[in-house]
Amino acid sequence: MSGRFAVDLLHPGRVAVTWQEWFIGTQGRRRLAFFVLGGAGLLLLVLAGGILPTYWRLSADLDAIPRLQKDLGATEADLGLLRTNLQALATEARRQVRWADLMTAFSQQTPRALKVQVIQSTRTTPTPAAGQQPGDVRPEATLRIEALTPLRPGSPPLLEVAQFMAGLMRDPAVNKRFQLKSWEIKPPAGGATDGLQLLNITVLLSERPS
Repeated sequence: MSGRFAVDLLHPGRVAVTWQEWFIGTQGRRRLAFFVLGGAGLLLLVLAGGILPTYWRLSADLDAIPRLQKDLGATEADLGLLRTNLQALATEARRQVRWADLMTAFSQQTPRALKVQVIQSTRTTPTPAAGQQPGDVRPEATLRIEALTPLRPGSPPLLEVAQFMAGLMRDPAVNKRFQLKSWEIKPPAGGATDGLQLLNITVLLSERPS
């Protein structure tokens, strides 16, 4: 009968121990325990090095979410205010352009003898008709023009007023937005001014429906 054995050349006089005998010999339990503890420690180091930084980073990100949401809400509020201001500025700019066009039309179409006193733009909401809800009534925009002209014999004042209204209605800046609603000629309430009899002319234009 023959068996295998190993000779430990590094340690003369000792029998070489194979890796199987390393764990089953008299010191096997202790060595196995050390091996298990070492493996567990190595595993913990790997876990600590790979998971803990990620866990800390995720925790920091989760803690930052409420602050980011608050900052986002404040930014959205600022953007909403800025958007409202821009819309108001755009509306005002369009209104200024329309008024400039109207003033140009008045300066071109007003006869010399006609002195424009008041140009007033108003927006009113008519009284709802029977069966109508208040929200169904569309606000009405009107343009009121008051002017004075000297009273002269014959028909020149009437012709000048007719030419003035016809010129306004032909002007694109006025015609595309307004239509003639009413007009009136009468003496002013104060009577003559410096011995000169005047006629008070009132022209009312209404905004065309869009």
